[in-house]
Parts: sequence; C-alpha cells; structure tokens
Amino acid sequence: MRTVLTFVPLLVLSSCVKIPPNFHKCNRKSPDFQTCMFESAKKGVLELVRPYPELTIPSFDPFELTEITIGGTDGPVNFQQKFTNCKFYGLVDLDIDNFEFNFEKKVVRMSGMFPEIQMVCDYEVKGKILVLNIHGIGNSTVILKNLKITDVLPFEETKRMGRTFPNFKSSSVTIDPELVVFNFENHKNKALSDSINPILNNNWKDIFDEVKGEYAQVIDRIVLNVVNRFFSKVTFEEAFDSS
Repeated sequence: MRTVLTFVPLLVLSSCVKIPPNFHKCNRKSPDFQTCMFESAKKGVLELVRPYPELTIPSFDPFELTEITIGGTDGPVNFQQKFTNCKFYGLVDLDIDNFEFNFEKKVVRMSGMFPEIQMVCDYEVKGKILVLNIHGIGNSTVILKNLKITDVLPFEETKRMGRTFPNFKSSSVTIDPELVVFNFENHKNKALSDSINPILNNNWKDIFDEVKGEYAQVIDRIVLNVVNRFFSKVTFEEAFDSS
C-alpha cells in the first residue's frame, strides 16, 4: 500500500515572528505548564478557522489538499483511490482530551475525538470492491463519525542565532471511527454509483480496516505539515518563555 499526499505549496521563511495574540502562551517554567498547554491546545484548534499568513498556516475550515492517492490491497478493497481537489471539514472541531509537551523526552503526545470529519473530493477509482469490479470518476464524500485519534510526535532541536527551533520529523497517528459513510457519485454511470455505495456502507468496517492505516497517514501528514510550519516561524523561547 502507498499513500501520496500533495499540499498546495507555500513559501516557508526562516524569520521569527511572535505568536498571534489569540493563541495563549504557556511558561514552561511554571508548575502548571502541562495544564496550561492542555487548555491552550483545546482553544488553539478553534482559532484555526482562519488562515495565519505570518505563520504560513492555511485555514482549517476547510483544510485543502490537492491530491491523495491510496493504494489497493489484496483484501476486500483491491482498488486504487485517487482523490483530487480535497476539502476536509470538521478538523477545527477536535475535542482534545490529552495534550502533553515533554521537553526532556522531546516528544508531544495528544489524543482526542473529531465528532465528524467530511472529506469532499473529486475521485477516480479502478479495481475491485468485494466481488464488484469498478472503474469510475466523479465526486465523493467520505464521512468519519466520532473519530478517535492519538498521536505521538518526537522532535529534534536546532539552534539558530541563539534561538531554538524544533523539527518534527515523524508522527505516529492511530485513528478509530465509530462509523464511516461513503458516497461516490459516478459521472458516467449512475447505476454503478447506486450499486457501489450500498456495498461500501453495508461493509464499511471491513473495507475501512483494510485502508485505515493509509487514511491515518493523511491525518499524520496534515499534523506534521502544520506543526512544522508553525515552529519554522516561532521559537521555543517565543512560545514557552515568559516575556
């Protein structure tokens, strides 16, 4: 299996900026630092309803990806899914239940739940779902309901001009939805859409389990992309030291 993601390219500069005032800062020397970070993270997600050009962070309402390619497997989902012009709705509704920023171990851990994520894309698929051969193009919506997520992000530190910039090189995301709803509209063959969607939705768990790791990679790369954009502009000193 392979997952290919293409982001809209944005220029990332190395100059430092201050955190926008609507993001709450936490002093890492404070005894209640972790509590502050938890509350700051919960509120910070809600602030992503608009873009922050000074941080090179796009809006999360919706969040856009130009292309996602998810490879087939030898299981019930033996077809390649190519999604383009994707918009993700619901990312700003993340309800974080745990957020830890550990400077000694150089790792961030978080978990939470998205009540509903909608992935709306153009699509092209070719292959087989269960016993049905398919080849189609059109519009698609994939809805992930009550999506539980956990993530572990180790980081390295780089010193530049006396300032500390973290670099998150990897991320380990696991996801677990309560329900997945598929809707593939075939532009050339409505009858094929009418036959595919019931099969997908009646067997959603078996089908999604085959490609769950690849959908997790999509969330994984979004998180890494945004976190690294933020900390390419904001130093640890600016983010976590008292003024």
